[in-house]
Amino acid sequence: MRDAQTGKKGELKRSTLLQVLIPIIIGLIIAFVIPNPANLPLNAWYYFAIFVTIILSVALEALPMGAIGIIGISGIALLGILDKPGKDVLTWALSGFSNSVVWLVFAAMIFAVALKNTGIGRRIALFFIKVMGKTALGLGYAISLADFCLGPFMPSNTARSFGTMYPIARATAEALDSHPGESAGKIGSFLLFTSFTATFISSSTFLTAAAMTVLGIQYIADATGLPAITWMQYLYGFIPQAIIVLIITPLIAYKFFPPEIKKFPEAPVWAKEQLKEMGKLTRNEILTLIIFLCALFAWIFMHDTMPPAMVAIMAVGGMLLTGVINWEQILEEKSAWNIVIVLGTLITLANGLKDVGFLAWVSEASAAYLVGLALSPVVIIILLALIDYLLHYLYVSITAHVTTLMPLWLAVVSAIPGFPVQLFGMVLIHTKEGFGAMTPYGAGHGVGYLLSGYFPDHKKFWVAESAWAYTYLALMFLSIPYWIWLYGWQ
Repeated sequence: MRDAQTGKKGELKRSTLLQVLIPIIIGLIIAFVIPNPANLPLNAWYYFAIFVTIILSVALEALPMGAIGIIGISGIALLGILDKPGKDVLTWALSGFSNSVVWLVFAAMIFAVALKNTGIGRRIALFFIKVMGKTALGLGYAISLADFCLGPFMPSNTARSFGTMYPIARATAEALDSHPGESAGKIGSFLLFTSFTATFISSSTFLTAAAMTVLGIQYIADATGLPAITWMQYLYGFIPQAIIVLIITPLIAYKFFPPEIKKFPEAPVWAKEQLKEMGKLTRNEILTLIIFLCALFAWIFMHDTMPPAMVAIMAVGGMLLTGVINWEQILEEKSAWNIVIVLGTLITLANGLKDVGFLAWVSEASAAYLVGLALSPVVIIILLALIDYLLHYLYVSITAHVTTLMPLWLAVVSAIPGFPVQLFGMVLIHTKEGFGAMTPYGAGHGVGYLLSGYFPDHKKFWVAESAWAYTYLALMFLSIPYWIWLYGWQ
């Protein structure tokens, strides 16, 4: 028995050692074995090598994600790769923590605490179970449709998914006795993965469902000189695909995270009885609901004057002021503080790729090579869109990706006589939501779901989201003939 335990400990140590060494070895090979590409500064190449090491370490879980982020930033600062004075390096190191997404996700985690502690989250969850709770798939479709209905009014993936749908999905799971940890597989993992991916569908369908979509449409109009795509034109461009993705999303979640409890024939009756036992809304439930609805109103109607993250922070302040939650409860929410460190450091590291000029070099080199091949415009569109898609492995934000790469791609293709620039731009716009699901850090809310406790097997989460992301990408490429018919060859 003791020999078996010793053997297991030895295997664990070897496994951990490999998880640490493999990314480092690959990083060293990139930095010192593979020649530095022409026209790329040496410090940018070294930075890329370190970034690959960090991302592989995150994927292999060599250490906790937050620890890897801090080590990565410290190593880059120590080696002086950024070529900045000490004060500017500190500003860079802390820059990710000033990103609004970090604090929006943090506030959303606190929302979840309030919804759970007051009981209003359980009440909402019981309502969902009462209406569509006879099967696990029914609940999955309920989550997807709820997010889809909020899409036109909430121009933020993070606010809509993690601020609104995550607390409800989690409360539904907990109402069915599926909690983080050992009981996550009962139904919680399935519901939360569905919620995570569903928000990308609404953001792809509605022009006002993601702020970056509006900006991307303006980029296309500026590059082509054509009138900007209207709200309805954009809707027509994706509603057929949206129906397909809405149908398959819960099915993909069901495949990778099959709920242990698949049918709940008595669930609606049980939920109705539980709601009756809960009685009338309590003071704290009413206050939480009012604060929650006020935040929702501000996210929908005041996004031009009040950033979503500020609204979320104000909502947390309102909960503290009214006594719905207390400061000790916030301090005890380790997962929320963990997410602040993880997202803050990863955003800093990803922005560094832009700072050293690596992203611009990759985009320019890829475009120049493809144009030189004298391929048909449709093939070039697919290849450039695929490169753009794969480059998102280097990003921790859809916003950062669109703002840094889309203008560059449009400028490159605009120089090709007769090239359908608008069509290419629309392909880029519609694929952007898919690459947000490629990695847990690919969109602001992804890390929050991964670290929720409902996905103890992080690698399985990576595989499942990759399956969804590349299924989505395949559908986008199949949609090109439809977009040619709808938007024209221009």
